[in-house]
Amino acid sequence: MTAQTTTNWPVGRVLGLVGLVLYVITGVFPYLASGLVAPFWGIAVLYAGWLLGLWLTIRLFRGGSAWTLAMPIVAVAFWWLVVTLGESLFGWTA
Repeated sequence: MTAQTTTNWPVGRVLGLVGLVLYVITGVFPYLASGLVAPFWGIAVLYAGWLLGLWLTIRLFRGGSAWTLAMPIVAVAFWWLVVTLGESLFGWTA
């Protein structure tokens, strides 16, 4: 007979909370700092994508998924892609 030990440590929930907090922080930097480089409509595109990501991050968090921790990385990758394309295609410069 083997003894089973179960703990109610919500690892996925804790990692999800860390991911959610880090995601919200990306809304401040680098997104807000992009105002130095991008025009108003570029910032609007960035924040539209960020808000969509926030919605998805909250859904993942409510589901108790540890994948929420990956969302800040996705947010920074999206920011980098938009700013890089803006620089290449539209001449955005600081």
